[in-house]
Amino acid sequence: MPVESIYPEELPAFSAKLKEADYALVDVRQPGEYQEGHIPGARLLPLPEIEAHLNELGTTPNLVFYCRSGARSMAAANLAQAALPAGIRIVNMIGGFMAWDGRALTDMPRLEVFDLGRESFDTTSQALLKAMELEKAAQRFYLVAESKAKSSEMAATLATLGKVERTHARVIFHRLQHADADYARRDFETCFDELTGDILEGGESLEAAVARLDSPGPDGRDGGFCLSVTELALMIEIAAYDLYKNLAGVHAGTELEPVFLELAEDELKHQRLLARLLPECAA
Repeated sequence: MPVESIYPEELPAFSAKLKEADYALVDVRQPGEYQEGHIPGARLLPLPEIEAHLNELGTTPNLVFYCRSGARSMAAANLAQAALPAGIRIVNMIGGFMAWDGRALTDMPRLEVFDLGRESFDTTSQALLKAMELEKAAQRFYLVAESKAKSSEMAATLATLGKVERTHARVIFHRLQHADADYARRDFETCFDELTGDILEGGESLEAAVARLDSPGPDGRDGGFCLSVTELALMIEIAAYDLYKNLAGVHAGTELEPVFLELAEDELKHQRLLARLLPECAA
């Protein structure tokens, strides 16, 4: 069962239709954020701890996850979907606590979502090139974010993720060479350098978006940069995960299906890796 979405204003009607025992609202932020304010009735389970509690969550047929802006909760929903039985309904609350509390999400730029329903590909090459663009965008983000990291642990994590995105792009390029004769004699470095890797809507560059992370964050705490950079990174990894899961379905039964499924699994691992940074943000 795919992850569903719900808006904050829809939450009361959603929960009213269910018995208390059949519904759980899970706040995946850090304890300090929860103590400052949370949706009544929400259970605190920080994202880094979600997988350790999946057996408990699996006893509830309807799970709604939320965080500050919707990025961490989508990562939690992805992890739950991958591990829990198919019959469990998993829902992500769009906009998170900020939207529920009526605050604008001014510090979270919207990422361009890959829409297989809207974008039809005439060739496999177009799908593979789109995937490479996403990997290039992620690599660009991690390079800039690494240079702004305020701890060695975060810098090392961001550097590792940047290298992995480039490796992913190389794997995709090898498939592209098999699928399209025009790329058979081209080299990866040249092709990768030609990609724009611009994932933000409205024409804003990645550098401009990351530059905003120099501010202390919406709560004024020193952890604002850590929290913002981690959430934006999660948004990128979630978009990549969704892309590869969809492409695996489009190419079901072909040699590309296991390639895209493996890439999707890697993106899920990246979400786990980023989740481990969150306790540092609250330090």
